[in-house]
Amino acid sequence: MDYKYQGIILNKRDIGEVDRIYTIYTLEGGKIRILGKGVRKPNAKLAGNLEPITKAEIFVSRNRGMGKITGSIAINNFSNIKTNLDLITKVFYVFKLLAKIISEEEKDEKVFNLLEKYLSGMNKLSQDENKADILTLGLLFKILDEMGYRLEVEKCVYCEKKLLLENNYFSVSRGGILCHNCHSFEQKKIIVSNESIKLIRIFLQNKIENLVKLKVSQADINQLKLILNEATGWFVGDGTGS
Repeated sequence: MDYKYQGIILNKRDIGEVDRIYTIYTLEGGKIRILGKGVRKPNAKLAGNLEPITKAEIFVSRNRGMGKITGSIAINNFSNIKTNLDLITKVFYVFKLLAKIISEEEKDEKVFNLLEKYLSGMNKLSQDENKADILTLGLLFKILDEMGYRLEVEKCVYCEKKLLLENNYFSVSRGGILCHNCHSFEQKKIIVSNESIKLIRIFLQNKIENLVKLKVSQADINQLKLILNEATGWFVGDGTGS
């Protein structure tokens, strides 16, 4: 059977002498892995439209098993990202995490749209590392939420009282914030600023394209990275920096 997908190329892996396996996040079918037959031959035409960090229309022939790419048309190459090492590094971190937390062939249009808007936002940036960090952190907190890993930042995860502007703590094992009165019940925790709590709320409640308007200090960015690393390390077993 023949299929057509809108997809974002996450990664590629060489196999055999001239073939590749592509991991693609698609609007129609979620994350899929597809064979690119002969794409590493010198005269292959498909490879140029199948580079990671590309949105493409992809044609697939599949009977049983993985399926084979029969055609591809690039829709957006996100060329600015591909010429900026800092942006590439952050985007590939996102792709690596998505590959871990998202099961194959589970359609989620919201995740696809979040990812596309994230890439569009990153593609508009120049050398503003602060904005790139904000977009990346915002996307990942939103995707963790979408995948069922929502962090509790409205009330204490122990006493369930509304959080106040005081010394609060993040506990990854409890999945959220402990208030000043309850933090002693948890050994492994990190102190978290009121501004960082506020920012996580903003990330979860606002459109990703609006997050570049935020002004965030480097100290808060570093703390949010630490919280995200703790969360991803706990949920998916790989806490590495963004």
